[in-house]
Amino acid sequence: MSSMSGTKKRVCAYCRVSTDKDDQVNSFESQRRFFEEYIRKNDEWELVDIYADEGISGTSTEKRTEFLRMMEDAKRRKIDLILTKEISRFARNTLDSIYYTRKLRSMGVGVIFINDNINTLDDDAELRLTIMASLAQEESRRISQRVKWGQKRQMERGVVFGRAPLGYDLKDGVLSVNEEEAEIVRMIFHKFTNEGKGLHTIAKELCQAGIRTKRGNLRWSNTTVLKILRNEKYVGDLCQKKTFTPDFLTHKKKYNKGQEEMIYIRDHHEPIISRELWEATQRELQRRSIINGQNSKYSSRYWCSGKIFCGKCGSRFVSRVRRLKSGNTYRAWKCEEFVKHGTEKTDGLGNVIGCSQGSVNHAVLEEIIGYLLRNIIIDKREQIIDDLKELIKKHETPVKMRSVDGLLKQIENINRKKAKLIDSMLEGVISKQDVAFMNQRYDKEIEELRKKIKEIEEININNQKRANALKSYIERINALVDDMENQKPEEVYRRVVEKIVVHQNKILEIYFNCLIKPIKIKYKATGKLNYRIQVELLDDGHHR
Repeated sequence: MSSMSGTKKRVCAYCRVSTDKDDQVNSFESQRRFFEEYIRKNDEWELVDIYADEGISGTSTEKRTEFLRMMEDAKRRKIDLILTKEISRFARNTLDSIYYTRKLRSMGVGVIFINDNINTLDDDAELRLTIMASLAQEESRRISQRVKWGQKRQMERGVVFGRAPLGYDLKDGVLSVNEEEAEIVRMIFHKFTNEGKGLHTIAKELCQAGIRTKRGNLRWSNTTVLKILRNEKYVGDLCQKKTFTPDFLTHKKKYNKGQEEMIYIRDHHEPIISRELWEATQRELQRRSIINGQNSKYSSRYWCSGKIFCGKCGSRFVSRVRRLKSGNTYRAWKCEEFVKHGTEKTDGLGNVIGCSQGSVNHAVLEEIIGYLLRNIIIDKREQIIDDLKELIKKHETPVKMRSVDGLLKQIENINRKKAKLIDSMLEGVISKQDVAFMNQRYDKEIEELRKKIKEIEEININNQKRANALKSYIERINALVDDMENQKPEEVYRRVVEKIVVHQNKILEIYFNCLIKPIKIKYKATGKLNYRIQVELLDDGHHR
């Protein structure tokens, strides 16, 4: 959008400012003065706003609230031009730089990178911007490497990074015991190791006692208690780099499973529990995990562990075992909220706790999965694969490629017209003003045509991605048939069942990683050991 003749352009500035009190150069006030002075020198500009994000990395725009506010104001036609000092202050991610400057340009809003001498409304701006943004991104990668190297050296010297766990305070990289919280930690270790109580029981007792977690939460979970029992800091040791950041652009952390070297320092700080109690606790954790069929932190005995979710409250289902009078074992899966708090109700603080969702018999669940794999997926394999192939064929057929050729020819014709304008001006047929006017009109037409071409190309790219995904489903279905013949059923179930959602009225929604859509079934079962199962598939209609 260009401003009307005779009116000033509405100009804003975007900057990322330092939160360091000593960093005066990048402070908000210093940057405000810079932009006010810069804009004052141009009689055709007026400053409408300054958008400033504090101390946030430029490698991603997701968390930059001021940047996103600026984009929204541009969309509402409040801005004609954006000023920023340099590309590295706007976005160090090349894709972000191109994406947002293109988006702004489509709204008629230009971006001027002052130090880089780039105006995105210029014809060659995108090429120069791509080169400069790529250099900035590479510099960001190098800075990230230097920061990681520096942090590792500090970790090796014993400087603590991250948050303090329950029982400790953290200041300037040094852990000190918080005695009030430390008593809670000692209580948890005592209950588990000396009194022999389970994780669920300990969590329930802590909730009932009104004891808060480190974050002030009154709700304790099995996982929270387990993390405390496994945390080496309580015996005075320090293990760092349990997580790492593989991508400097996204900053998303992942658990370190050997990708990077961990740093372990024994007797690093004041312990809360004795080493004797710590070692006894680790032995007890190992003993109970073996009894439950869990030989490591990341393995589980049952193929559906961690895969069953409550359709009512969203909680996971947990396994519960009951010994019957006959001596047999009855296993069922129940909503964790029900196990912790019983049926749905409101506690003294007004919070809704508990859940009224029903349980699922483990044997019935296995029978249902086996039935679906044998009678629905495998028996109808050829039909499913034929349907998938039809979809693949549909997606792999390029969309409107002839129209792309036509659009390219239109662009060629317009460029020829632009060339003739120069000749007409030299011959005195039309004036320079007419040439400028017509050029602007032709450029707009070319931009619209290129936009249409890009839309068609994006459709084709997305269709090809979908086709590739559909091909992977065919491979998984064929592999499933082989596995059903050569592997134990439980191992196959573990691999192909992605998620199970338990709804009311005995309705299950089962997600297989070899199918595009979930299978929704309604089941009936009689008895607990000698059961008969009846399955209805719920689709557009009801099928036996």
